[in-house]
Amino acid sequence: MKTYLPHYFKRIGILLVIIAAILSCLAGVDDFRQGFSNSYNDVEYSYDELKNNPELHPEVIVESYFTDAEENTFTWISLLFSISGFIIYLFSKEKIDDEYIQQIRLKSILQAFLISWIIYGIAKLFSFIIPMDGIYILQMQLIAYVIIFRYNKNKELSDEEIALED
Repeated sequence: MKTYLPHYFKRIGILLVIIAAILSCLAGVDDFRQGFSNSYNDVEYSYDELKNNPELHPEVIVESYFTDAEENTFTWISLLFSISGFIIYLFSKEKIDDEYIQQIRLKSILQAFLISWIIYGIAKLFSFIIPMDGIYILQMQLIAYVIIFRYNKNKELSDEEIALED
C-alpha cells in the first residue's frame, strides 16, 4: 500500500477522529440525558413513542436540546469526520517508512477486512437490532486496521529487536 501524505498528517487524522467522537457524543446528548434522568424501563412505551407523544407519560420526558434532524446531522458529520480522519491516518507515512512497514500495512489491511466482516456476520447472526449500514462497516474496518496495524508493528519490531540481541 502506497502512502501519499507526510508523517505529520497522522496528527491531523487523529484530531479529526477526536472531533468526530465529540460530535457523536453531542448527537446523543438527549438520549443520554433521558436515560440518566429517568428510568422508563417500567413504562410500557418505548422512548421514541414517549418522545413523540409526551402526553402518554409527561413525567418521563426530558426537554430535548436538539431535534431529530439536528441529531441526525451531527451523526452524519461525525461519521464523515471519523472516516476522513482514519483515511488520512491510513495514508500517512511512518517516521521510518520502508518495504517492511509496507508489508505490515498490507497484512494489517487484510486482517482488518477479514475480522470486520466476521464481526459483522456474527452480529447479524445473533441480533437483528444492530443497524449496520455500509458506512458503519467501513468505519469498523478502519478502526480495526488502526488497532491491528499498531499491534502488528509493535509485535514485528519487538521480534526483530529480540532477534538482533541474539
